[in-house]
Amino acid sequence: MARAVRIALALCALFCGAVLLAAGAGAQDEEGSGLVVSIELAGTIDPASERWLGGALDEAADDGAELVIVRLDTPGGLDSSLREMVRDIIAAPMPVVVYVSPDGARAASAGLFVTQAGDVAAMAPQTNIGSASPVQIGGGDIDDEVLGRKIENDAAAYVRALAEEHGRNPELAEEMVREATNVTAQEALDAGLIDVIARNQEELLGELDGFRVRGPKAGTLDTEGLRIDERDMPLQYEILQLLVNPNIAYLLLLAGVLGIAIELFSPGLIFPGALGLISFLLGLYGTAQLPVTAAGIALLVIGIGFIIAEAHLPTAGVLGGVGVVALIASGLLLFDTGSEGFGISAPLVIGVSLAFGLGLAFAVKKVVEARRRPVYTGYEELLGQEGDVRVPLAPVGQVFVNGALWRAEPADEGSTPIAAGVRVRVESVDGLTLIVRPVATEEKRSEGENG
Repeated sequence: MARAVRIALALCALFCGAVLLAAGAGAQDEEGSGLVVSIELAGTIDPASERWLGGALDEAADDGAELVIVRLDTPGGLDSSLREMVRDIIAAPMPVVVYVSPDGARAASAGLFVTQAGDVAAMAPQTNIGSASPVQIGGGDIDDEVLGRKIENDAAAYVRALAEEHGRNPELAEEMVREATNVTAQEALDAGLIDVIARNQEELLGELDGFRVRGPKAGTLDTEGLRIDERDMPLQYEILQLLVNPNIAYLLLLAGVLGIAIELFSPGLIFPGALGLISFLLGLYGTAQLPVTAAGIALLVIGIGFIIAEAHLPTAGVLGGVGVVALIASGLLLFDTGSEGFGISAPLVIGVSLAFGLGLAFAVKKVVEARRRPVYTGYEELLGQEGDVRVPLAPVGQVFVNGALWRAEPADEGSTPIAAGVRVRVESVDGLTLIVRPVATEEKRSEGENG
């Protein structure tokens, strides 16, 4: 019996050991499987997305990622931000795959440069790439022929260098800059502008197994068994991306100025001033991240000044109209993004500037009128008020004026007593007694004088 117990205990020990070994092996397999970090890069190429990509690449390197996939979908953006992104991708210690996805996504304008910077350029089947003319990616006044040619040549040389370095088609990449050419994923693959077409990330990893990377990180990829860790843009970067949008930044600036102006002209309201200050600071922060023009700032200040001056000066709306025009011009010229996909909306600027100008002018005018109105205190505010006789004035009685009963006498001495219910107007105040005159009598006297 004792022997059977010993055998049973030994079998249990062996079984438990086998389970622990299996669990340990599974954990080792999980830890041993290589990591692929998949980074979301959707929306405009701007300071917010630039910071997000740079930080995400650094974090992937710290986590020991063997490969990074950047899921790209962008209409374009700022030249300064795209160049910083390109530097971050090139400096990353691991191969970076720029994957235009999902279906329906695009790599327009600045997106072309980011794609060509990738160690592997990939696209989902129903996507497109291109339209990278300088009007969309460069800064400055490209209506100037010489400056426009310089910007175009710079952008063309930049994208050509990126494409050549990674063994892709430099001619088509340059054509996308000079001619704003745009092609589908299949056309890009056939022309050698990209390396792979894949429907999803799992298929992409399968296509890349054994792929020979060209360029600074040349080598053969081994993607079998790699696990994908998707990392989407955090809320803080989404908020920052909202603040650096030129339309939002401009709206916040105007809302801030309006709130602060209301507080200055009507001290003590607190809420408009606090909300205005917060809006102005947020708008100022977003504006500081963007390229702005001196003319736009000057026109903004002048426009607001003219609108406020309109409420103080008898210009029949001339200054106010000029101020609104200045605000519209300010909105259109304030941000020098040089990008159709990252510009300011003209209809929005015109509509908001008109509403802001009219609203601010109306508010300031009412405040100024209230300040200029004579101040009445005590009995003075009863002068001219009308009321009803409650106790007949013979000659002393009571009238109900301004919500209270008052002692009253007729204005004409020796006149006929004024009966209850008669409508009277206050002519003067003698101590606590109101001197009143019947309204009908006053109207008849006025008619006689006019006749």
